[in-house]
Amino acid sequence: MCVGVRVSPSSSRVEVRGPYGERLKVALSAPPEDNRANHQLEEVLAEWLDVGREQVGVQAGHASRDKVVAFTGIDQAELRTRLERLLRERQERTGAR
Repeated sequence: MCVGVRVSPSSSRVEVRGPYGERLKVALSAPPEDNRANHQLEEVLAEWLDVGREQVGVQAGHASRDKVVAFTGIDQAELRTRLERLLRERQERTGAR
């Protein structure tokens, strides 16, 4: 399954900022140089969604803020549940809508 992600590289924090249209907005501390932001995105999504790092990969948008991230070894319903939980936890922490 693939998920659209909008990244903000070189941010002061690494965090989920919430939905961004049909995408997930993620702030990254890594700069957009030498694939560092892409690698950090893969690492944090694996951690946040409790999947192995090898199950997450930037599929498209390597040099763009808008990326397509592919997940393997997890079915669509389970990934959707984990994404919803991630967004719900963010909302509870920040009080954001």
